[in-house]
Amino acid sequence: MQNKLKNQLKTNNKYNISNSPKLLNLLKKQDENLYKKELETETINIASNLIRINSVNPGFGGKGEFEEAQYILKKLNEYVEKYNVDLKIKEYNTTDNDNIIRPNIVVDLDLNKENSLTIISHMDIVPEGDIALWDTEPYEPVIKNGKIYGRGSEDNGKGIVSSFLILKLLLDELKQKSITADDLKYNLKLIFVADEENGSTYGIRHLLKYEDEIFKKGDVIIVPDFGVGHGNLVEIAEKQIMWIKFTITGFQCHGSTPHKGINAGMLSFLFGDMLYKTLYNTYNAKDDIFTFPYSSFEPTIVKNSVENANTIPGNVEMYFDCRVLPDYNVDDVLKTIDNTIMKFKRELPINLKYYCEDLSDNIEITYNVENLEKSGKLSENSKSVVEICDSIDKILNIEPELCGMGGGTVAAPIRVKGYEAVVWGMGNETAHQPNENVDIVDLLNMGKIYLTMMIKEDKN
Repeated sequence: MQNKLKNQLKTNNKYNISNSPKLLNLLKKQDENLYKKELETETINIASNLIRINSVNPGFGGKGEFEEAQYILKKLNEYVEKYNVDLKIKEYNTTDNDNIIRPNIVVDLDLNKENSLTIISHMDIVPEGDIALWDTEPYEPVIKNGKIYGRGSEDNGKGIVSSFLILKLLLDELKQKSITADDLKYNLKLIFVADEENGSTYGIRHLLKYEDEIFKKGDVIIVPDFGVGHGNLVEIAEKQIMWIKFTITGFQCHGSTPHKGINAGMLSFLFGDMLYKTLYNTYNAKDDIFTFPYSSFEPTIVKNSVENANTIPGNVEMYFDCRVLPDYNVDDVLKTIDNTIMKFKRELPINLKYYCEDLSDNIEITYNVENLEKSGKLSENSKSVVEICDSIDKILNIEPELCGMGGGTVAAPIRVKGYEAVVWGMGNETAHQPNENVDIVDLLNMGKIYLTMMIKEDKN
């Protein structure tokens, strides 16, 4: 954690747990054996039921999130009946290009507060991969050594389970009058989205079309789609992601007569090298909030139009995976790419040894941005950051550290809109891996940390 944030948490009485006997009593109650057993049972039941539902993203050949959304709606309605509470449940469903329903659910517990604690989880998962690498059935929950195993258990089952836990904890306390609405700082909003694993077109980006209905400046937003077992890392920044497909056109010819054609494979090598060096040299700022503190511009896929070794290709496709620090404008990066293409074509005669000059007009380098995810960086003193860090300190008794990540979550498009979304969770870093798992105690602690964020400090 940055020094400024450390000092704020240590010196600001607003965030001193000793000023909140109500919170201390609630935490003690939650650890009583009978109630603890009830919470554990609910945690295991929800986590197990989610694992049994195969909600692989349709972009990876799966059937999607519809069945999981139906389970979530059924469970929410059970809570409505059990606690006799007015939960506002609204669906924002859409359909994708294959006419598959892509569900999104927004749940509001209105406590007559100005702002909400909003928790956003995603329902889609990735495929199980090589089944031979699994010790258990991916879609059958197995509990072993305090962990629950199964595809989606961590990514993002922990987000969905902990969302239900904060709802249960809060409704239990309100029902038993251990607390009242006057003891709370926020309304509670739970959002369950589709399509996070494949660009969020049908998930959070779809919901942002209804931005004024769902989000409000001043809301505390948590995305539980990241984290390590000890839970001390709070992600406040993501790199901007661009996947760029270049199409490089030359002129096909026999491998023994390079002077009769234009080698698109060689063009891709030379251009890729020039672009690689130009982007790294131009956008070379360092931000130590990230584990890899620089922007990255890496060529990945290269495909050409021939399959035999003795033909010079006339067409090549080449992909770059760009992860750009949030302080840069990605439009500037694209302008640099345009300029590099023009420079490369001007300098071609000194770079390509043998080719047919009469065919020079055939040479083309075009590109398409296949994925673009802009992002931003939260201030270390933003309300969402201070709230989650304070609650982690209270429940886990550890000092949180702020970090950034090169991957993407649903927080990125929300931050671009100016909302304070932090990414935090607890987990074993097994997302997308064989034998994915999560600790049951971590799920319980996540729910308790969310509850702690809701409680006002007592006035002396």
